[in-house]
Amino acid sequence: MEFRVDGIIEFHLANKYKLKETLNFCSPSGARVALSSTEDNDLSVQITLEAENVEDAKGIAEIELDRIANLLSYSREIPIKGSRTKGVTYERLDAEGEPIMTMEVVVRLHAEVSTVVEFGAKSAEQLGRLLEKEYLPDFHDVISMYRQAISIEEQALKYILLYRLMEFLFKNDTKALTDWIKKKEPSVTMHPPDKYRNYHYTHYTYLRDNIHAKIKVFPHTQIINVLPQFQDLVKRAIKEKFEGSYP
Repeated sequence: MEFRVDGIIEFHLANKYKLKETLNFCSPSGARVALSSTEDNDLSVQITLEAENVEDAKGIAEIELDRIANLLSYSREIPIKGSRTKGVTYERLDAEGEPIMTMEVVVRLHAEVSTVVEFGAKSAEQLGRLLEKEYLPDFHDVISMYRQAISIEEQALKYILLYRLMEFLFKNDTKALTDWIKKKEPSVTMHPPDKYRNYHYTHYTYLRDNIHAKIKVFPHTQIINVLPQFQDLVKRAIKEKFEGSYP
């Protein structure tokens, strides 16, 4: 049975991203997807798919929405507020056996004022190719974590989530992470061995160690200063781990 599920991907208030024209593509799942910008410059998503019933259609669509949001956030460095389904349209038969259209709708209204960045034709074409590809499940898990991290507005929490992602990528081996960062950023500030480590470790690890409620001087300014560079390192680590399999 064919269903059309309408959904939305919402950006944060400060940064919105706009498509000039509707972007159509076919998902690896077989679903046909159309992306277009709303009046509020979020992304409207129409997903046409085959399913046994309404609940299955909603479930499949939510997985597809999450996949699109993760890939968009990771590939374009876009913080995303969230994604959700808005309604399902499908055809059913009436008592006389005639087909009728049925629509289930969930509506949430809101008004926002934002700075808008527009996708050009080339960027939209690249996005379409990105969304049509099939990726390893592990890659989807990692970019979901990345999207969650960069979509957090509170800087210290963003830093913690990015560092946790680094720990995941390096299997909680801080020494291996330290060595990798030193190769990528030779000028990184280092700290001497302490009671927890018998080797010099980076300032990124030092800041992670000092983000907790008991610290007397919270390193907020330092976190803000290093966050862009650290986010870039996380992105590079993801690309290396999934070389040949990432967008």
